Amino acid sequence: MKNPDRLISVLFVLFSLGICLWALKLPGGTVRNPGPMAFPFLLGLCLLGLSLALFLQSKPSFSLSKIFPGGEMRKVAFVLGIFFVSIVTLEAIGFVASITVLLGILFCRTGGKTILKGFSYGLGISIGVYLSFKYLLGVNLPKGILTF
Repeated sequence: MKNPDRLISVLFVLFSLGICLWALKLPGGTVRNPGPMAFPFLLGLCLLGLSLALFLQSKPSFSLSKIFPGGEMRKVAFVLGIFFVSIVTLEAIGFVASITVLLGILFCRTGGKTILKGFSYGLGISIGVYLSFKYLLGVNLPKGILTF
């Protein structure tokens, strides 16, 4: 089925343009000694080319109701909105709090869990991921309002 290809290709074009614009903010370097901008910028250009090729070979007619039947579009928009809010609040309230709220809402809304179970699972997963990143990988995630 080629209809979803057109939608996905547009999303990948936007994503690749974002990568290219982000890469332009990095130091460029020279041809003999490329800086940190070169690799992400070239990957963004490759993704852009492949996305445009997918767009051009896909059929022009598609319907979102075929891709997300029976009101599924609202669920997708809800999940994307929750992810966006989580990303925006990540620095302010911290990784653990942000991901706990994100996973708690997603478990309750889409997973059919009770509020207590959903947020408990979210808290357990977010603390486990935070501690794994901090002590196993040595990567510091935003602490936010928590100070451990």
